[in-house]
Amino acid sequence: MSTIQEQSEVLKKDLAEKEALLIQTQVGAFVAGDVKTGGGDFVGRDKNITGGTGSVVAGGSITGSTILTGSGNTVGGSTQNIFAPVYQAIQSASLPAQQKEDLSAEVEEIEGQIVKAEELDESFLARRLRAVKRMGSDIFEVLLAALNGPGAVVSAVAKKVAEKVKAEG
Repeated sequence: MSTIQEQSEVLKKDLAEKEALLIQTQVGAFVAGDVKTGGGDFVGRDKNITGGTGSVVAGGSITGSTILTGSGNTVGGSTQNIFAPVYQAIQSASLPAQQKEDLSAEVEEIEGQIVKAEELDESFLARRLRAVKRMGSDIFEVLLAALNGPGAVVSAVAKKVAEKVKAEG
């Protein structure tokens, strides 16, 4: 057998071994080997719990997460986690101190408006967003990412206003 044929056979065998390991779960989980849960549940996808008052126990860091318990849940209140990167970007930007202060004030106004989700003043929010965009387009991009990020607790209206301001020339 020639060297090329030998290499071809090795490659075919390697491919066959890899294809044997190919697992298509679609949306579920696959675990090869043992799972040690420490006494907790192993859930391959969504775990829905109904009834009872229960409690929530979280291990590790859950910073930026939203945990809902009870019935009639709403998401709102704390915007600290979503705006923290914006304030950090302002402080680390190479801008004059006065401009950083002005940007921080604008973002504080936006944050205050976001908390009032049901009473949101769209024109006020749009003006504040435009001001941030004029003062620092890079800061505006960080703000936009914060408002649209997975941890954001902002209303759909606020997100639409932000996208509209972004689309403006």
